[in-house]
Amino acid sequence: MSMGKLNTTQKLSRVSQIPFDMLTAMPYIRMCSNREITVEDAGKLLHYDRNTVKVRQGKNSIVINGNGLDIKCLANNDLRIEGCIYGISFEV
Repeated sequence: MSMGKLNTTQKLSRVSQIPFDMLTAMPYIRMCSNREITVEDAGKLLHYDRNTVKVRQGKNSIVINGNGLDIKCLANNDLRIEGCIYGISFEV
């Protein structure tokens, strides 16, 4: 892809060699099997029960569904959830 077809953030990422996701407000999501999920740069916690965790991320929301979900860490905009995770969806 030529530099002319990239948006400004993509160009800055290439020129500065800073990863694109670090230049945007997008969360970084890491899963360990279906038993643990970490959302870095998570936004506001909108809903939490043993089956659903919903987090606001900018204009969108991240929804984590499962069974026996438990928030193990909620600090410095990082969220770690343990339990049996069935699915992750993104609501616009």
